[in-house]
Amino acid sequence: MPKIPLFPSNSISNAESHLMTPQEVQQQNRRSLGLIGEFQKQAGRPLRVLHIGNIANNAYNNACIQRQFGIEADVLCYNYYHIMGCPEWEDGAIQEGASALGQDHFKPDWWATSLRGWKRPGWFVQGPSGLCIEYLRARNARWRSTSYLKWLELELAAFQDARSADPGNSPAKYIPARLKFMLWLKQAGGQAEPGNGRRLTFYRIWLGSAVANGILGRDDTQYGRSEPTRLDRISAAAWLRMTRRGSQVDIESRAALAAYREDVRRLQAAGVRGLTKHWLERAASPARTLVERSLSLLERILRRLSPVTETGCVARSMSDPVTRAKEIETMLDEIRQDPAELDGQSVSYREEYITNHPRPFEAILSHYDVIQGYAIDGLIPMINGVKNFCCYEHGTLREIPFENNLTGLICRFSFQRAPAVFVTNSDVLPSVERLGLKPERVFYLPHAFDDRKLAEFRAAHPELAPPKSGPVIFFSPTRHHWKRGNTSWQKGNDVVIRAAAEIARERSDFKLVFVEWGQEVADSKELIEELGLTKLVEWIPTMSKRELWQRYCVSHAVVDQFVVPALGGVGFETMALGVRLISAIDRQQTALFFGEEPPCLAANSVGECAARMREVIEDPLDSRGQGRAASQWMTTFHSAERIVALQCKAYSNLLVGQW
Repeated sequence: MPKIPLFPSNSISNAESHLMTPQEVQQQNRRSLGLIGEFQKQAGRPLRVLHIGNIANNAYNNACIQRQFGIEADVLCYNYYHIMGCPEWEDGAIQEGASALGQDHFKPDWWATSLRGWKRPGWFVQGPSGLCIEYLRARNARWRSTSYLKWLELELAAFQDARSADPGNSPAKYIPARLKFMLWLKQAGGQAEPGNGRRLTFYRIWLGSAVANGILGRDDTQYGRSEPTRLDRISAAAWLRMTRRGSQVDIESRAALAAYREDVRRLQAAGVRGLTKHWLERAASPARTLVERSLSLLERILRRLSPVTETGCVARSMSDPVTRAKEIETMLDEIRQDPAELDGQSVSYREEYITNHPRPFEAILSHYDVIQGYAIDGLIPMINGVKNFCCYEHGTLREIPFENNLTGLICRFSFQRAPAVFVTNSDVLPSVERLGLKPERVFYLPHAFDDRKLAEFRAAHPELAPPKSGPVIFFSPTRHHWKRGNTSWQKGNDVVIRAAAEIARERSDFKLVFVEWGQEVADSKELIEELGLTKLVEWIPTMSKRELWQRYCVSHAVVDQFVVPALGGVGFETMALGVRLISAIDRQQTALFFGEEPPCLAANSVGECAARMREVIEDPLDSRGQGRAASQWMTTFHSAERIVALQCKAYSNLLVGQW
């Protein structure tokens, strides 16, 4: 019976001594997932997690499956628009050949693409960092009008960024009415001339309520009121005016508003009647009844108007301001004294980035219970003194922490000091050891993946199957990048091309299908022509996820990558759909990481790839059931339940004594 590593015991040296059966893992999963219900019961609200960063939609996918299990997860994807970092890529009903897919992948134009009614969720915020922060402040305070306007501003920023890739044709393309309205407001609001500062328009005063709300806050969910009041707008305008009068006024205003918030909290705790208790006891009975009714009404009004933000465990985990300032300065000193010989540009930019970049995020971090930083974004909670944070690796630890530049320094420093680290790639286990990460803080975590979506898709499309006659189809959806640049980004596409050429010398009853995307498509085409494979190769345009799944299901095998010896998103989706996968893996590392070696057709060289392709050609209908075995492996070792349970185990360790 297969064994799976026990949750907390993740060190490379002793993992084999902590193995569990699948039944034991299910029990462990249920216990770990119990955190969600227990937290809800004791705190009176869901567990809140903020995911920062979203390369390859890892944060979005994690948040999706966490929300299925009752976690209130938000995603902050700042200053990043790559097509694979957008929810539309993952879940949007994108039409084949849509213009968003055929242009610059860093500037996808979703407004020129039919999504068939699909809309991105309000808990996923993407755009300029400052605007993202303002939106989350408004959303967390439940100011619906303000958050909606901020949402439109974010959409407008993304729209303008996308259209900047093709400015010549922009006027001819579709522009939603809501964005036309925002463009009009932006023009009517009067963009100031360069050097004159920004004019304080009525629109900006009203929208500035988000600023005031972020400081004052308000908890009005119990009373069903979310619209800004006249008092809200006046206070927002006053706040904006005060912040334009200098830093000292800013400090004094913050102190005054903080004192006001404390007064309101006392009022909410004691109630109006609690504050007038002694007077009421001395009043006559008829008068007391009338006064109590009046005070009850007044109390309800004050509670609706009182701006008090609900804070999470992050706020309670942080030290007092003085101690916290010392802790942060100590960290900064350690970063400055790091012995790595940084390049000149990194040294000059280090202080500005480390001290200035994370600070604005402080305004929203305290609303959550756990902060999960992807790649190097663990720096943001760490520099803000947050104790409840995790670092999430998705290829990050392969080379980055050992580079002598600012990115390498930040990566190394944040992962080494993170209270919890999620490792999602089996091939980085040597890096984990090399960095000296403490075993009790490291959690082997499968890639963010929703197996339910794939299972539902497969069940809904039983007709999708590879052809029973004709050429054997090998489908490779992998981005073409195999000659230049960092090896972490390379896919080794030339391996399958050269393997196909080797087989083509023997037979021609097969076909290669490539997706025409990536930096080195031209190089691949040149190699294909050079090796005489042009007639055996078909190129198709970039597709949406569901169109890719259809292609997987009608192929005899899917070919992924040959550089990194670990499974990635293509591999997991292929196996979950019950299709054979040819890819590079390290059998020993994947067995250690997952508990059992995944049943894919492993190939780490041209010769091995050719051998695996021959296996498929000789058994086109998979009589040996290799695809079915892969699907069963995914259900056991890579389910959404297991992924969320592993994260809950880490969260439970972080939240000890805080709820």
